[in-house]
Amino acid sequence: MQISIEGVDGVINALQNLVSGGKLQNALAMAGEVVRADAVMNCPSPDSTGRLKGSITSTVEGDSAVIGTNVEYAPYVEFGTGAQGDKSVAHTTKKHWTYYSGGRFYTTSGHAPQPFLVPALKNNIPQIIEAFKNGFTN
Repeated sequence: MQISIEGVDGVINALQNLVSGGKLQNALAMAGEVVRADAVMNCPSPDSTGRLKGSITSTVEGDSAVIGTNVEYAPYVEFGTGAQGDKSVAHTTKKHWTYYSGGRFYTTSGHAPQPFLVPALKNNIPQIIEAFKNGFTN
C-alpha cells in the first residue's frame, strides 16, 4: 500500500508565511487589545483611585497575548472572597471573620465576585476572531 499526499508543501509554506513577518504578533496584539479594552470598561472601581482599572495591560509574549494586572487585590475582585466568593476558586471555609484596620474592628463574610477579566475574554470571541482575520490580512 502506498499513500501519496499532494499539496502539503503548499500548506506548510502558507502557514510559515502567516507566522513570518510579524503577522501572528500583529493579530495577537489586536485581539489582546479587544480583551483589554473590554476588561477596563467592565472593571469595578473598588477604590476612588482607579488603580485597578488603570493597571490592566495587554502584551504579546511569543505566541501568546497576555492580558492582566499586577494589582495584588485583583484576584479578590475577580473571584470574590470568603463564603460569597466564586465556588470554583478555593476560599476560606469560615462563615465570618473579624479584622482590625484603621483603629476599628470589622466583621465580614467576604465579598461577591465582580468579574471583569474572564468575561472580557468569553464575551468577545467573535471580535477576537475578527482581530485575527484582520491581523493576518494587513
